[in-house]
Amino acid sequence: MLTRTLAIAAVALTALLPAAAAAAGSAPAGEDVYLVAGLRGANEVGAPGDPDGLSTVALKISGNEVSFAIRWDKVDVPKAAHLHLGARGTDGAIQLDLIDGRLPKTALGVAGTTKADPAVVAALVADPSGFYADLHNDAFENGAVRGQFHRLNRKIDLRGVLHGADQATISSANDGWWLRPASAAAMAYTATWSGILPPVSGGIERGSVAAELFEDPDGLQPNLTGIAGEAPVDRTLLRDILAAPQTFAGVLRSLEGGVVSERLSPKAPVHPRALTADVLLGAQIYACTQQGATTAFTQFDVSAQLRRGISHSFVQPVAGPPQWVAPDHSAVRGTVVTRTPNGAGNIPELVLDATQAGAGTGLLAQATQILRLNTKGGVAPAGACTPGEKASVRYGADYLFLG
Repeated sequence: MLTRTLAIAAVALTALLPAAAAAAGSAPAGEDVYLVAGLRGANEVGAPGDPDGLSTVALKISGNEVSFAIRWDKVDVPKAAHLHLGARGTDGAIQLDLIDGRLPKTALGVAGTTKADPAVVAALVADPSGFYADLHNDAFENGAVRGQFHRLNRKIDLRGVLHGADQATISSANDGWWLRPASAAAMAYTATWSGILPPVSGGIERGSVAAELFEDPDGLQPNLTGIAGEAPVDRTLLRDILAAPQTFAGVLRSLEGGVVSERLSPKAPVHPRALTADVLLGAQIYACTQQGATTAFTQFDVSAQLRRGISHSFVQPVAGPPQWVAPDHSAVRGTVVTRTPNGAGNIPELVLDATQAGAGTGLLAQATQILRLNTKGGVAPAGACTPGEKASVRYGADYLFLG
């Protein structure tokens, strides 16, 4: 059994922070603060980022302790993830290291905990949009993807961000493993732990039969508490695991030879998800209205098709509220909490509270918060118009659904 407690390193302040923010103190005692950033290559400054890559970085701030979950897609495995002080469109100094070192090649996400300088925490809580996260890898040394932080209105489970969007079909005795087949010859995995030495490998085992899911000969970073990804698995072995998961165990191994083993179960876990769905084809719809002696285009509706077949519109034109409906009949409606400007010519970024409005299970059934991020276009036409006239303006955005 692994027994040693994970070491948590303090990170020093590396740049001068705004005096007002530094004076504000850390997060209020007993109150956790949740922040999220949606990262895109197009947000990088100075050098181009990954044109296809995206990532979600979620933080839970408890006093001066910062827990994090990072999930990436269409990005080579990062070797570093940082929190920087800097407004949108500007470069800034690193304030906190989240990842610092190589990760297993099958990884698609990690979770962990670190300590931050109180002045960094104070400034981050006071002005989340003044900070950004970025990921670095061999292909993009100066930054693959980047995004500014937004403060959430509700708590989220960071394991949902680590795990991603798809429902796991296999659990484990102590809820340390969530598994699902990713294909006929691959397994998607999420493993979490606490109070143990950094694992050097993790996999599914039954006696001498094993499916290795991740490996790091030197051991994972000591501040990490979870990893998720997809790994190739022999087709016959994968069929055996799916047919009788209770005869296998999820196993973590340490450098010193310690083992943590959890029996698998065919019962699908109930777990949160985090889903990013970008707009494939979308328009903000405006209607010309009389406003005193003048006329102007005001919001009438929205019509958008998102990735994964999610449709987005208003429940009722003008009155709203906005709604998102998935093909599996799960659905949510949103109430705007905050609006953040995103440059001239772009509609603002939004944080919305989500209300369930569809099936009790499915893609959106766990969502409690929605973020509209990385917006492009969609601004109402300027100038006079004829009352009753409508205008449809193309736009792009990433919608992030959190549970």
